[in-house]
Amino acid sequence: MDIEEFEKQQQPRAKRSRLIPFQAQIFELKTKGYANWQVCEWLAANGLKVSQEGLRKFIKSREGHPSPASMPNANKAPADAAQQNEETDQTEGLKGLDKKQRREKIADQYIKPEFTNPLLKRLKKE
Repeated sequence: MDIEEFEKQQQPRAKRSRLIPFQAQIFELKTKGYANWQVCEWLAANGLKVSQEGLRKFIKSREGHPSPASMPNANKAPADAAQQNEETDQTEGLKGLDKKQRREKIADQYIKPEFTNPLLKRLKKE
């Protein structure tokens, strides 16, 4: 049985949001600084009435996870590409470590040595 036959026999169980066809435009409006109520007005003008809370939940559930079809890599800003390269460089040094060791190694990058804290210096002297 190939996938086309399977699709004819079975219907997908997952519900699909009515906002998915507008996902790219929603995120574009949000990055330009439009408020949720303004995005809701734009959606209503395009025949889709949605509450501000519904829009907020949709955005929150997909924040940081844009659909590949709606956001092609060609439109990525150079800063995004640099950030992605930096993230992959960081994760390459973490290969082979378990979850706790990875977490600790990442935390060590952000924790300052104790001698930089003036209050701690004073307490150690006493």
